[in-house]
Amino acid sequence: MAKVLANRLRLVIGSVISEAQSAFVKDRQILDGILVANEVVDEARRSKKELMLFKVDFEKAYDSVDWGYLDDVMGRMSFPTLWRKWIRECVCTATASVLVNGSPTDEFPLRRGLRQGDPLSPFLFLLAAEGLNVLMEAM
Repeated sequence: MAKVLANRLRLVIGSVISEAQSAFVKDRQILDGILVANEVVDEARRSKKELMLFKVDFEKAYDSVDWGYLDDVMGRMSFPTLWRKWIRECVCTATASVLVNGSPTDEFPLRRGLRQGDPLSPFLFLLAAEGLNVLMEAM
């Protein structure tokens, strides 16, 4: 189910997130952000204007995504209730186990985060990051 949802989300992600985000979006290049930042710095120097830039890097980015927050962001972006239910079903039913002395422990439920390698994870992280982008734009 995750792959089907990821393929559907891939088609619309560019229309629901800002142009400031370029990773995993069709017809956008991840290096565009660096090029734009360089142009902004050059223009500020040329025109002798003050400038403040900051770069955000998320430590353990996928692991830190709160599921309630992600659902709230999707709700505010007007994702249909059924779509959000399907996403929650994929994300909130995740389990894990740990290898101890070469043997896996019993599975335990996860409480937050996105799974590495899940086809939905890059797109869901973009949606979560879009919430931060909206807050920064409002300042």
